Amino acid sequence: MTEMMIRERVQNWAKAISERDIERVMSLYSPELVSFDLDPPLRYAGISNKRRAWEKFFTVHAGAVSYEVNELSIVVEADTALVHSLNHVTGELESGATNRLWVRWTACFRRTHGQWLVTHDHASVPVDVAKGLAALTLTP
Repeated sequence: MTEMMIRERVQNWAKAISERDIERVMSLYSPELVSFDLDPPLRYAGISNKRRAWEKFFTVHAGAVSYEVNELSIVVEADTALVHSLNHVTGELESGATNRLWVRWTACFRRTHGQWLVTHDHASVPVDVAKGLAALTLTP
C-alpha cells in the first residue's frame, strides 16, 4: 500500500515536470530538502533553492519537456523510503536543439503528518573520468 502511494507520487511528479507545473513539482519536496542536482552548486539546501533550480530547468527548456521515470525501485521501512530510478529527460532548448538525457535519480522520502515527502534527492549522470566529461550518450 505505501509503496504504491509513493510510486503514484513519483509518477505524478514526473507528469508535473512534463506539464511544466512548478507547484505540483514542488509538492514532492520537504521544506528541509537537501538536494545534489545536476547543476551547480554542489548542494541545494531548502525548498526555495530547489524551486529556483526547477525554474531554471523550465527556462532553459523553452519548448516541450518530457520526463519519464524508468526502473523505479522503492524500499519502505517504517516512516522512511528509499527510491531510485533511471529517468529519461527530453526537451527543446532555447537554442532550438533537443536535449535527450538519461539521469540517475535517488530520493529519500520521509512520512511527515501522513504525507510522504522527499527530504533528500540526488540526480547525476555518469562521467568518463579519463576525459573529465559527462557521459551523456549512455542508455539503459
